[in-house]
Amino acid sequence: MEKMPTVPMGAPTLLWIALLLFSPDGMSAAIRKSKVFLNPPWRKIFRGDTVTLTCGTNSSSEDESPLWIHNGTSLTVTNSRLDIVKARMQDSGEYQCRIKGLAISEPVYLNVISDWLILQASAEVMVEGESLFLRCHSWRNLNAFKVIYYKDNKALKYWYENHNISITNVTEGDSGIYYCVARIQKLPYTSNKLRIIVKKQHTQSSYFWLQFLIPLLVAILFAVDTGLLISTQQQFMLLLKMKRTRKRNRFTDPQPKPEPPGN
Repeated sequence: MEKMPTVPMGAPTLLWIALLLFSPDGMSAAIRKSKVFLNPPWRKIFRGDTVTLTCGTNSSSEDESPLWIHNGTSLTVTNSRLDIVKARMQDSGEYQCRIKGLAISEPVYLNVISDWLILQASAEVMVEGESLFLRCHSWRNLNAFKVIYYKDNKALKYWYENHNISITNVTEGDSGIYYCVARIQKLPYTSNKLRIIVKKQHTQSSYFWLQFLIPLLVAILFAVDTGLLISTQQQFMLLLKMKRTRKRNRFTDPQPKPEPPGN
């Protein structure tokens, strides 16, 4: 028995693919991700410091029962807040969380350091226009004075008493290697070095050409998808017609008469 040809579904598959792939936000536009927030925002902390990690979304909303993952291992904590009190060296590493129904978050790296002085930054990878906060932090908040902040080995700011500094509306020119030096109990100390990266802001004009390209691509793909559907349907009808014709001919054609036996 011959199999009947199948007709593909009429949904404009290529059109949906075009809308997904060629949107300005790409495929990520269709994927909502969980997100890990730090409070305070420092990713480098001293042994003994306290930090709170919160699982939410880009809108900062919290979830009551997310999954927490530390260095690839699931934690037993089911609250939206993960409190690290009196941080230990083993608390260092990669933290992720996942809210039910959302994709897993991007990893947040926490580095627990045992030292006298560290430089902390609100972010190490930034976009132009954001604000950068730097903190020259001493162990156990011991009195640090004669504090100098450096960028690319050049003095950036001097404080006799310790103060944080902020750079508003950062640009690509603010990228570089930062560190600080200070005196603690009359002894000089130098912090770790931090590489700050500032990326160029993608303005609306960057996507200006997409306003014309996307509709054109969508129209082309829609036309191709529709054409394929019509062509397939026509082929199906042609095959069906040919099959019916063969079946009708099988019953109408006269049967050959048998030859008489030879004498």
